[in-house]
Amino acid sequence: MYENATYCGAGKFVSHGEWIHPDRVIDSHEIIFVIKGRVYLTEDGKEYELKENDVLLLEQGLRHYGHFPSSNTSFFWVHFKNAPKPDPALKLRNMKDSYDLPLLFKQLVHYRAENRPTEAMDYLTRLILIECFSPQVSDVRSPTVSEIAAWINANRDTVIKAEQVAAHFGYNADYLSRAFKASCGKPLKEYIDSVKMTYIKQLLLTGGKTLTDVSCEAGFSDYKYFLKYFKYHEGITPTQFLSTYPKTHINTK
Repeated sequence: MYENATYCGAGKFVSHGEWIHPDRVIDSHEIIFVIKGRVYLTEDGKEYELKENDVLLLEQGLRHYGHFPSSNTSFFWVHFKNAPKPDPALKLRNMKDSYDLPLLFKQLVHYRAENRPTEAMDYLTRLILIECFSPQVSDVRSPTVSEIAAWINANRDTVIKAEQVAAHFGYNADYLSRAFKASCGKPLKEYIDSVKMTYIKQLLLTGGKTLTDVSCEAGFSDYKYFLKYFKYHEGITPTQFLSTYPKTHINTK
């Protein structure tokens, strides 16, 4: 679907203090992925208020501008051409559960800083488009599993165990683990760990926080255990994970 999309430019915007998006019409499409703060944009007469993890597609040839100032805001952006218009229902999305999107943007701006070949930039841009705008597979989980999965996600900033989840919802832990395996393809403990690791990686990639801060925000009271937990599940340390794509182009205007 996006095999003809071509990369035009990308970076990470960071505002220090108050900022408002310029009034302009551009000859390419643009994706904005908000990392921190709020972004207030009007496109073709429609107002958008973007919050953390929101993605908005700004369309080629349509006037867009900031209609309200933002403070201490940051977001990734990429300009591209030759892509079909996505479903209007997907124009604005919240991607809080996507680990791949921040990693793809991090890799793209890293590649830009290293002046990688155009083909590599086109490829990463297409992957970002697929991640942002491809319709998601419908959720076929049972109502019980869906409810518990939503609760786990809402409590991903705490350390929870399978036995605690089962007790909270009044189920036998073994039964609930089998139900998750049948519906999600993962037993309960593995599902909890996958949600936790996705959250930790999001904090590492988009927050600009210290490892100690990430450990605390992810609910770990023991920093050494946090390091051990990450390495056990990822196979590398958080520092090694961060060093994979260290270079980032940042603009402030």
